[in-house]
Amino acid sequence: MDVTPDPAPQGPRPRGDAGAGGGLLDPVVIASLALLIANDHVFKALARGTPWSVVTGKVSDVAGLVFLPVLIVAALEVLATWRGRYRGPSPRQAVVVAVVVAVLFTGMKTSDVVGEAYAWTLGALQWPFRALLATLRDVAVPAWQPVAHVVDPTDVVGVVGVGVVVWQTRRRARRG
Repeated sequence: MDVTPDPAPQGPRPRGDAGAGGGLLDPVVIASLALLIANDHVFKALARGTPWSVVTGKVSDVAGLVFLPVLIVAALEVLATWRGRYRGPSPRQAVVVAVVVAVLFTGMKTSDVVGEAYAWTLGALQWPFRALLATLRDVAVPAWQPVAHVVDPTDVVGVVGVGVVVWQTRRRARRG
């Protein structure tokens, strides 16, 4: 059984379209990812115990909610390319992804049950990497456990970040 992807449609790519997954190359998306990393690994530590810690938490939420939907849309575009079905950026797909991400984020930030499900699901997704790392270090493989998660309804302000994927995808589609 041949598992090579179908070739992408031939012909010139629409002007301004970086191709499937091209949304990840947008400067706003790159900046949001850089901000997310810097904020989570530097700024939060500096702000711990100060009033700024509230701000750093919200910054992470917005930056993550800018990046995650774009990453999902990019993955769907690459998958469509492999299947030979990519026809350019789809604003409709971006709206669906944005709504789903916003609803799930709102649920995990406002509901203990959804938040707990998120914590265990992300823990399960991280476990294989932690187990591999433990094996490589020749230490005991850790148990599957939930990630740390705080239900905080004020974090829902971060859902404004999901709008970037819709704006960006519409812009990419118009350029084509």
